[in-house]
Amino acid sequence: MQAAEKIKIIANINSNGGRASTVASRLGISNFVVSSAIDEINNDGIYDIKSGKGGGLELSGGIGDEKESYSHIEKCAEDWMVKNIYGPHGVTGRILRATHDKKLSGKWSTPDFSGLCVHNFQHTKTKRVEIVTFEIKYAPKQFNVSCVYEALAHTRAANYGILFFYDDPLNGKIDADAFDEIKMECLRLGIGMVISQYPCDINCWNYVVPARSFNPDPRRVDAFIEDAFGAADKRWLNNNL
Repeated sequence: MQAAEKIKIIANINSNGGRASTVASRLGISNFVVSSAIDEINNDGIYDIKSGKGGGLELSGGIGDEKESYSHIEKCAEDWMVKNIYGPHGVTGRILRATHDKKLSGKWSTPDFSGLCVHNFQHTKTKRVEIVTFEIKYAPKQFNVSCVYEALAHTRAANYGILFFYDDPLNGKIDADAFDEIKMECLRLGIGMVISQYPCDINCWNYVVPARSFNPDPRRVDAFIEDAFGAADKRWLNNNL
């Protein structure tokens, strides 16, 4: 089932409760669809839906801050990079690492996730190390234009900078004026912008602004790889160059 349909069911249960049959009636879908969706939602791991007293559905869980979104985003980020950044051809290897717990030097120098690949260009007979960084934000509390500049700072060492907002479907709407300002700055500065209400499903990652390619100083790149990636990752990189 598509994430958008799951979100409708989650929001309906959160607002109105009721049995599965009642939710199905309100949404104009079958009991089977609702029951199947609940199983999928529970397996996805963000929310937990179960029957309470009297058979009414109870919703718990959710994502309450930036850190709680990390595990769900990490499941999809590598596949998303292949589809939207690296492309299907020429990448001889790639890795994705959580770097949010690193202590890298400099202001705004620590992405939440960092992707590393070796791109082997078939026709120009060249190889290039490419780094993709992700800055994760929880939109209900962190939706402002300064997030763009934080993601931009990462491109001192990265070829592509991505700003990812988790938009909690149960916690109000994104401010339209702030959205326009953030989008315009991402467009102006070349930062990729992604918004998702259901981050564990790659099909629910709305790629609002495509990222542009940067050419960072190789010294910065080398220093970033040294600090952000482990010994095994650096051996892997050396073997692929």
